[in-house]
Amino acid sequence: MADVSSVTNNSAATTTAQKDSAALATDFSDFLTLLTTQLQYQDPLDPMDSGEFTNQLVAFAGVEQQIKANENLESIALLTSLNSAGAAVGYLGHTALVESPFGEHSTTGVNWQYSNTDIIEEITIQVKDEDGKVVYETTGETGLGLHDFKWDGLKTDGTLADAGTYELSITATDPEGEKVSPNIAVEGRVTAVDTSGLEPYFTIGPNLVAQSDIVRLLAQN
Repeated sequence: MADVSSVTNNSAATTTAQKDSAALATDFSDFLTLLTTQLQYQDPLDPMDSGEFTNQLVAFAGVEQQIKANENLESIALLTSLNSAGAAVGYLGHTALVESPFGEHSTTGVNWQYSNTDIIEEITIQVKDEDGKVVYETTGETGLGLHDFKWDGLKTDGTLADAGTYELSITATDPEGEKVSPNIAVEGRVTAVDTSGLEPYFTIGPNLVAQSDIVRLLAQN
């Protein structure tokens, strides 16, 4: 069973439609009070024109219908949001591939993936620590398409690197000597989900990413 590290979910106590409905109820009460007072003190020989009051009643009814429609739309939006939040929570404990050069190393290293979308002549891969120091360096694959780079956590001298956040840095040039930048993604475990906004955000290793930044959901540990 996955270890649920964190789930955040905030919702507004009062919706816009509810506030509008409350304001309309107050206005309508004031209108009825005014109408009753005017009718009570009107001149019997010169009665008030009922057409104006009828128009105002029709206007109130139209606004009320619009508010009801807005309440229904807000209810649908809330249900959609709750369904999305429920689905997002299901990501907890899974390993995901996300667009980022930063990965978390404890004892087993980091798995990266990079994509060559241009013709590459030379490519150098470096793993850097949080201070920007290169701890490991090697050559990369020059072919077009996706390539996996699995760093075992060992530094160039063969010793195990300290636990922490590490960055994959790629220097590549095309046949004309121009620099190109392959896209980089990293694997990490989903440890927290924040559903307080319009789009869920996930804590994956050292990265806080939107759902749209998740390239692929891999497996559940």
